[in-house]
Amino acid sequence: MSEFIFIFFAGIALTAGLSYVGFSLFKNGSREELFFGLFSSCAGIYYILNSIDSAPVEATMLFATAMFILFPWYLAYQAQYIRKNLLWLITVLGAAYFLSVLLFNFLNMPNIRYFFSYSVYLLTSIYCIGSIRSLSKSKDVPLWPFIFVTGYYILFTAEEVAQNNIEAIFPWRKFIDFAYLDLFPITIIAFKLTLLIYDHWMKTTLQKEVSLYKNNINTILNQTKKFVLSIDLNGSILFVNPYFQEFFENDTQLLDSNLDQLIGKESKHVFQNIVLGSEESSGDFVCKIKTIRTIAWSFVRLGRNPSLKDGQYVSLFGTDISAQIETEEQLRKAFDQLKVLKNKLQTENIQLRNDTLVNSTYGDLIGKSPNFNYVLNRVADVAELDVPVLLEGETGVGKELIANAIHLQSQRKAKAFIKVNCAAIPFDLIESELFGYEKGAFTGADRLKLGMFELAQNGTIFLDEIGELPPLVQPKLLRALQEGQIQRLGAEKVIQLNVRILAATNCNLQDEVEQGRFRSDLYYRLNVFPITVPPLRKRKDDIPLLVEAFCKQFAEKYSKYIKHISSSLMDDLVDYSWPGNIRQLRNVIERAVITSSESILKLANPLPLEVNLSSGNDAIPFQEITDIVPLELFEKNYIAHVLEHCNWKISGRGGASEILDLPPSTLRSKMKKLGISTP
Repeated sequence: MSEFIFIFFAGIALTAGLSYVGFSLFKNGSREELFFGLFSSCAGIYYILNSIDSAPVEATMLFATAMFILFPWYLAYQAQYIRKNLLWLITVLGAAYFLSVLLFNFLNMPNIRYFFSYSVYLLTSIYCIGSIRSLSKSKDVPLWPFIFVTGYYILFTAEEVAQNNIEAIFPWRKFIDFAYLDLFPITIIAFKLTLLIYDHWMKTTLQKEVSLYKNNINTILNQTKKFVLSIDLNGSILFVNPYFQEFFENDTQLLDSNLDQLIGKESKHVFQNIVLGSEESSGDFVCKIKTIRTIAWSFVRLGRNPSLKDGQYVSLFGTDISAQIETEEQLRKAFDQLKVLKNKLQTENIQLRNDTLVNSTYGDLIGKSPNFNYVLNRVADVAELDVPVLLEGETGVGKELIANAIHLQSQRKAKAFIKVNCAAIPFDLIESELFGYEKGAFTGADRLKLGMFELAQNGTIFLDEIGELPPLVQPKLLRALQEGQIQRLGAEKVIQLNVRILAATNCNLQDEVEQGRFRSDLYYRLNVFPITVPPLRKRKDDIPLLVEAFCKQFAEKYSKYIKHISSSLMDDLVDYSWPGNIRQLRNVIERAVITSSESILKLANPLPLEVNLSSGNDAIPFQEITDIVPLELFEKNYIAHVLEHCNWKISGRGGASEILDLPPSTLRSKMKKLGISTP
């Protein structure tokens, strides 16, 4: 090439090189621009030295070597394929090449420069191919300029190796006379220029897209029915959309105001703490604007804006939720009212169910015997006094009816009368049934549930079979008695109660206390006014009255016409011991009414045999028993006798539970408690 072309190339290379070195050192610190600048600067000096005939060969070789060392460094940062170990190896081998040239020229040392130069060529070619493979995974940079530069570099090195070793030239060299080394720097500069043109084209395309997106966003901001505004970190308003301006149409100086001035007093601390005082990049809050509208805001803290003093600004997006807030408040009030009505209805339903059950089962209190009149006098003495009452007596004597009579004669008669059978509720549920639970107190507690004590508020609660109350629940009942307080499961607050407690038992609670199954302090609190309801065998004068009342009740129920009860049948009924008491008598009369086809009452089945209380095998009629035994032993022997009579069939038709008029679960519980096991 002529020296003018070299000077022309030198001007291009030096201009580009010095410019990029300056940009890198004083502006952006880019490694890619630094190495390209150094490469171009060395190329410019190389072209100048080539244009001077008297220039030292060693100086020309120095800058040529520098170009080949800097080229892979530039390519690495341009392609973002940085392998520093390989780059430093190329650098060391290039320096060794130049040193071997000096040693050969000045000291006649062995010529080993080709080993180093070929090593540099090979490693640089490998690095170029690796860069292309890395770039093939990305769509951000065009691949073809890198392929062209790599092909040029490999062609240049292949020709030099061929000429140095076998003095061969490629066929096209007969027609093209130029040195690959001379065109290599300007090729790399053209490569860089190609990438710059591509970047400019991409930037122009992106600017058009950004402009389109900006226009679309402006259209959305202008047409949306939401509040959109931007503020700086001092709260000064920088931008508002037309909808916000319409809302404050009277504020002509809106952009000169501070958002803090528009927010209601009760919401200022929320705005200042969450938006202005917090370092969160985004968030949500609710506040009032001029105390007339409630706005739900979402905010985003955006990047630095050089035109702002603090450098950052906040964009807020608001929705007017005043109507929703008002609707939610109305729904909340309606829900609270519905909750009150629901609890009241639940209480009234329980009260109605209890009243219906009592009335349909026993009717009014019936009896004229001295023992029964004594009980009625005791009821009259205690009914109006707000003290606990403990009703004792055998199963089926009518303790529940007496409890209802106490309630109806008390000052709480207009309030709820809640009945709870402690033996009929499973042990693991009785606490939640009595005292209620909060939502989420345990698995399956998906709503708040009022306990029986809360349903009986200002009324009376009747705890039947109190002796079956689990020991773990007894302290809570004691607290309700002593302090008038309960606590729902899962709740922290205490509920104050105003409830009268009536309790009933068919077992000897004093014996239960001595055996450690019942708390003594709870027993003494319940036993303030005990009433013992006599068994039916001690109220024989009342049996004819009860028979007539039950006969009339069931005759009306089953549309029967029962006009007469024979004196012999009445005598049998009066003489019978009735171990099941009134409940057993009622069941016998009901079956008799159902099966009687004439106007005369006839029993469906003979009365059950009397209970054997002796230890022998001979049955002793109940009337002939002279030994007085504990009630628990009497109950055990009678249940065992009934089970033997039913061939140990507990449930179902003709089973012991039907004869004893007990739920099968209660009968099994009594058998376990009394130590009765099946043969």
